[in-house]
Amino acid sequence: MTTALTIITKAMQKAGILIKSEVPSADEASDGLDALNDLMASYSNESILITSRVTELFNLSAGVGSYTIGAGQAFNTIRPMNIVEAHINSGTISYDSMYLCPDEVYQGLDLKTMQSIPDLLNYTNAFPYGTINLYPYPDSGYVLSLTSEKELTQFTLNQTVSLPPGWNRLLIYNLAVELAPEYGQKIDPMVLKIANDAKGAVARSIMKVRTLDAPPLSQIGMFNIYSGYYT
Repeated sequence: MTTALTIITKAMQKAGILIKSEVPSADEASDGLDALNDLMASYSNESILITSRVTELFNLSAGVGSYTIGAGQAFNTIRPMNIVEAHINSGTISYDSMYLCPDEVYQGLDLKTMQSIPDLLNYTNAFPYGTINLYPYPDSGYVLSLTSEKELTQFTLNQTVSLPPGWNRLLIYNLAVELAPEYGQKIDPMVLKIANDAKGAVARSIMKVRTLDAPPLSQIGMFNIYSGYYT
C-alpha cells in the first residue's frame, strides 16, 4: 500500500530535487501530482501497461446499430481505450467473437442498415465518449458482451492505493525522469535505466498472459494484401 504523496516524495529524491530527509512543499506536491496523473493518462494509451481487462454486458435494441459509450451515454460506463473482444449473446447462446474492424473498413460497407445477428463491430475511440457501430444492425434485443481496456486510475494526493507488482518502482523512477527537467536537474543515467527496466518488466509480465492470436474474421469478408477488404 502507498500514496501518491509517497510516490512523489521518493521520485523527487531520486531526481535530486529533494534530499532523503526532505518532503515536498505543498506547491511541489501539487506539481508532482499533476505529473503523476499525466503519466498515468499517457500509460493508458499503451495496451501492454493495462494490467486488467474488463468484460461488460450491454443491451441492444432491434434496428439500432450505433451506440455511444462513456459516462452517461447509451452504454453507461467508463470510455474504453481499446476493445479487445466482443460477441453477441441471445438467451443461453453465445455467438462467435465479432470481427473488430477499423473505420475505413466500416465506412466502405454497403447496406449498413440490413438487420441480422451482428458479427462486425467498429469502435470510434473519440473523446469524451466513443461510438460503437454494429454490422448488420441487430434484428432483435440481443446482449452485447464487450471486453475492453479502460483508462488507468488517476490519483489524489493522500489516497491510499494498492498497486500491482512492479508498479510502485515503475512510477517512482519514471516520475523522477519526468520531474527532473522542471527543477533544473540532470537525470542520473542509472535512474533512467531503472525507469526503463521497471516499465519493461511490467510490460513483459502483462504480455506473458496475453495471446498473440488475431481475432477470428467475420463471415462477411476478410483482408487481402492486394485488394484490402472484400465481401
